[in-house]
Amino acid sequence: MIETYLSPAKVNLFLKVLGKRPDGYHDLVSIVDIISLNDVLQVEEVPEDIVIVEDERHLLPSGPANTIYRAAMLLKETYHVERGVRISVKKEIPIGAGLGGPSSNAATALNALVNLWNLPINSLGLTDLGSKIGADVPLFLYGKSCVMKGVGERITPIKIPCIWYVIIYPGIILHTKDVYGGLKIPLTLAQNDITLSGQLDTVFDVARMLKNDLEKVAFSLHPEIETLKERLQEAGAIGSLMSGSGSSVFGVFENEPDARVAAEKVSDSGSVFVVHSSQPGGRHGNHRRQDLSRE
Repeated sequence: MIETYLSPAKVNLFLKVLGKRPDGYHDLVSIVDIISLNDVLQVEEVPEDIVIVEDERHLLPSGPANTIYRAAMLLKETYHVERGVRISVKKEIPIGAGLGGPSSNAATALNALVNLWNLPINSLGLTDLGSKIGADVPLFLYGKSCVMKGVGERITPIKIPCIWYVIIYPGIILHTKDVYGGLKIPLTLAQNDITLSGQLDTVFDVARMLKNDLEKVAFSLHPEIETLKERLQEAGAIGSLMSGSGSSVFGVFENEPDARVAAEKVSDSGSVFVVHSSQPGGRHGNHRRQDLSRE
């Protein structure tokens, strides 16, 4: 029997890097929205005691470099599982785009395999395991808009309005370590923290808050990313920002018609997605992709 799971993307509406930790990671504060752009994972048991991960477009690495494979092996080793699985991935979330695809895939695989193998693990234990795979995995295990602190392990709920987004992925793969490596910040001080204040009742409230400390580094590496951010604003976005460590940028809109009009205006910019917040109980996976990237 094949089970199908949606693996959603995210955008960072706010990302403040507080400092570098002695272990090499960075402390941060980020407001994250889960969105209706999804990869699709299909999971089925196989008779051999092996883990097979495949994607139809051959975009993902194999073996331990693949976060889905690592998630499966971590569960097998932790709970001494001697069963096999095949996980097939249909990729829609661009790679190296700052939209969280690998972490989301890992979190989705963890949830799927806990169900498949009926493992005795609670949400806290699963979060602890997920953090061993990547800093954003706990976020996707939580699965709702939230505030992330620390290296991503401290998550608290936040209420934000449903937002429509136009996302442009310019086909540039930015590696997280390269972008963070370009930051010039001191070691984190004990008192170096930030308190988020103000209500986020409307899209305009969100637009006023948009901030990403990683933009400056990414723009210096690829100035065309900044140009795309400006194009979204010219196309009618209430606000625009680069997501995560890039290279995708997004504009925020109050409604779908405005987002669709803007998407047409920037349709020559690469892969363009019109999506919305995936609010609990709302629509999931209801997105249309416009891919007009040039050869």
